[in-house]
Amino acid sequence: MTDNEKSAPVPADGGTADRPLFSELRTIYETTAEDPHTFRLAVRLADAVDGGALRRAVELTMARYPYFCVRMCAEEDRLSFVPNPAPVPVIRTDRRIVLGGAQTGGHLMAFCYRDDWLFIDAFHGLTDGGGIAPLIRTLLHYYCSDHYGKALPADGVRLSGSPVSRDEWEDPAVRPVSVDPLLLAPKWNSPALQIGEGGLVRLIPDSVVFNLRLSEAAFMRFNISNDGSPATIAALFLTRAIDGLHPGSARPPVIAMCVNQRKALRAPLAHQSLVGDVRLPWSDRLREMPFTTQATCFRGMVSLQSNEDMVRQEIRDYQALMAHLRTLDSHDSRRACCVRRMESLSRCLTATVSYVGKSDFGEAEQYIREFHALPSTALPSTHVPLTIEMSAVNGCFFINFLQFFRERDYFDAFTRQLDQNGIDYEVLSSGEALYPRMELPF
Repeated sequence: MTDNEKSAPVPADGGTADRPLFSELRTIYETTAEDPHTFRLAVRLADAVDGGALRRAVELTMARYPYFCVRMCAEEDRLSFVPNPAPVPVIRTDRRIVLGGAQTGGHLMAFCYRDDWLFIDAFHGLTDGGGIAPLIRTLLHYYCSDHYGKALPADGVRLSGSPVSRDEWEDPAVRPVSVDPLLLAPKWNSPALQIGEGGLVRLIPDSVVFNLRLSEAAFMRFNISNDGSPATIAALFLTRAIDGLHPGSARPPVIAMCVNQRKALRAPLAHQSLVGDVRLPWSDRLREMPFTTQATCFRGMVSLQSNEDMVRQEIRDYQALMAHLRTLDSHDSRRACCVRRMESLSRCLTATVSYVGKSDFGEAEQYIREFHALPSTALPSTHVPLTIEMSAVNGCFFINFLQFFRERDYFDAFTRQLDQNGIDYEVLSSGEALYPRMELPF
């Protein structure tokens, strides 16, 4: 147990009853029927999922994470998460579900299964990939121990009954932050190539996903030999693929790479959705550079934009947005403000890349055959209809190529980049992402 986990425990309600929402509000107010801001984690296990063992594992797991056992409440002009006494849903289906409504008893998280697939569905206003990772570790520990009839080692696992530290549920973005202006680097904030405009693709309401698997060891060797990291190399491949399809575009491809803000906020245990971004614009000069130099430039842009002061400045901007929202008199006006802001931001971007890092699911990883992260969308799909999600589990990288159009041109251009650089991969499947819908209380 870490020192932080030994700190003062939260109240019996998990700290949910009296804590005003803060980091959650932007995502809530950006949520629309077209952009539900949800995600589905699809885990293919070694054997068919045992529904009884899963229900027992979910019950034990959720007892340890009270801040995820909540429903959203709208009273007059105030939104809150309140404890939800209804059982966290365990549903035998592989189809799309609706969070926040009758199907899930108001819960913002649910567990589904079918055959050998386990699905973890969640609202992005509740948490993100970094925040949900400890829960997955706990769930797999209990499920695999039960299903296989042997107690797996519990090192690093938050067990039911162990104390919940305040650092898990308190929102670090509420705290005042200081910034050294000399360490701030300008972010790209100009129009970018928009592949959803001008008839380049025919946009559709739902996301199509292509699921790839790569050897972790081989891909890491390639990253290291080219001065890159998994996310920067994936972003570079995607940029080169898009640029090859649109030579001479007046507006450059710009990739938004997601950044976990917990390190800069010094809040590694926080469960809230704490995702920022760095922006990687392409240019004629970059195009003429050798591949390794391109990777070095991308990595440098990431380093400059993800230092503590840059992240803290992003938090300060968010705090200013929250102060502005408090001056508005209705949920509808706040939603309109946040949607306009996101629409404006998304015009500066072409696609997104997200990598939550290498998983640490302990001994349970041996039972994982596939692991896919399937978000509804990182940004409005009308402007940024292409997202790559990456996971590293059980010796493999899983790349999920999500797009809001059916044409294969961008996917084929991306895999050509893999081919040209000698990276072996396997296309596991393709189809609808089936991320959940979201029902809001207002």
